[in-house]
Amino acid sequence: MSQHTRVLIVDDDPSLRKYLTLMLKSMQYELAGTAASQQEAEDMALALKPDVIIMDVVMETRRAGIEAATRIKEHVNIPIIYLTTDNEEETLAQALATEPFGYLLKPIQADNLRAAIEISLLRHREEISLRVYQEALEEANHLFKGIFTTMQNGYYRVNTDEHVILANPAFVDILGYDTGTNLTGKSIKELKYVDSKARKKLLKAIDDFGPIHHYESEWTAQNGEPISVLENIQGYRDESGKLQYYEGTVQDVTQLRILEQQLQLSQKMEVIGIMASRIAHELNNKLTTIMGYADICAMRISPEHEIYKYIQNIQSYSKHSAGVIQQLLKFSRKPDVQTPVVFDLTEFLYERQEIMEAICTRSISVLTQTGSKQHQVFADKKLFEQAFINLIINARDAMPDGGTLTILLANETHTASERRTRIAPQGEYIKISISDTGTGITANNLKRIFEPFFTTKKEGVGTGLGLPIIKGIIEGNKGFISVTSTPGIGTSFDILLPVPSDD
Repeated sequence: MSQHTRVLIVDDDPSLRKYLTLMLKSMQYELAGTAASQQEAEDMALALKPDVIIMDVVMETRRAGIEAATRIKEHVNIPIIYLTTDNEEETLAQALATEPFGYLLKPIQADNLRAAIEISLLRHREEISLRVYQEALEEANHLFKGIFTTMQNGYYRVNTDEHVILANPAFVDILGYDTGTNLTGKSIKELKYVDSKARKKLLKAIDDFGPIHHYESEWTAQNGEPISVLENIQGYRDESGKLQYYEGTVQDVTQLRILEQQLQLSQKMEVIGIMASRIAHELNNKLTTIMGYADICAMRISPEHEIYKYIQNIQSYSKHSAGVIQQLLKFSRKPDVQTPVVFDLTEFLYERQEIMEAICTRSISVLTQTGSKQHQVFADKKLFEQAFINLIINARDAMPDGGTLTILLANETHTASERRTRIAPQGEYIKISISDTGTGITANNLKRIFEPFFTTKKEGVGTGLGLPIIKGIIEGNKGFISVTSTPGIGTSFDILLPVPSDD
């Protein structure tokens, strides 16, 4: 009860208005005013905005009070207590639709009036608090949904049985699923994106030591592609300490790791290039002298002399060594300036069919599949031919006992959604695949296949500079090269060259 509580009385009976006024003052309530009709009730309620309205249901009409309450409620939120002697079901149902805070049956007793006012005030305050709380909750929920759906990092929550409770769109995307895929209810084991033993160790570490930050591991996308991720993960426990769920945020760092590897290789190549240049310069000077003396000896000794053939061997091996030195110099220098032109790969292969067959032995079959379409590319034709012929020679050397050399042409489109691609970014390409059925390359060697001076050939057969130079030529033409191989089955080199733009 409070003397500052302002009450508006609405009743068409003057004696009842006076009685209620005296009763309210005796209870130390403040009278905001009195009204005798529906219109007065509406006007005074909007003008005075009392804390409570005591409203007679029946005034000039049987529903005057109900109609007044309905209109007042459209503008202001004030607790209304109905006064009535009418217990008809229809009238009560109509009154109930306006959500009153209480009913008082005439004749009115003081204790009932006091209780109705206090309960109405209490309920009104609780409703306001609840409304504020609900609005704050809705705002928080709206904010959470906004962050949840737009954040770049993946977020997930799993229960103690490792079944997904929540997974935001970024998490779904990281795993390579289509947009809108619902992972709720799926188990970690079912999704197969993480090694079960490693996951078990991680969760045990969380249980023992608490949240873990910047945990880097390898995941697997649903298409089988490897993903490098940084994860922050923690377990949530209730007040009693019982584990409720695990939740984590995931950052896809695959592209970052790819760029780091490329940078490391680039730095290594730069150092090796400088070293190769200096070595080649020194060897070239010495070799020039050796070849010069060998030529002098050859001119002064008769071809019939017993040591003449040894001099010829010196000349032959010196020329071979000079060729290796030229490779070193070519590798150490920056790539030649590319002069790209538009040409058709189908026509290119047709024109070099005889050359390919001449390079390969009779025991090697050469199959070329280009289809009926044109396959125009934009590249330096001369340098591309050099790279292409080198790959044909490599394929031949990988099939000493014969086999099949297959060359395929195809159009290929890379989309922006392939954000973890290890080959090429968005765009239109022509892919040329050069495949053999040779000895193949082991997984460990395959990782190093484009490193300078690394070769799988026998000692003395190759320098290991061919593939790095080929890679430089392809990438210099804004293309990409990759290799797959299975020991005992064969090797395939895939080259992507950009399709000429319309500009």
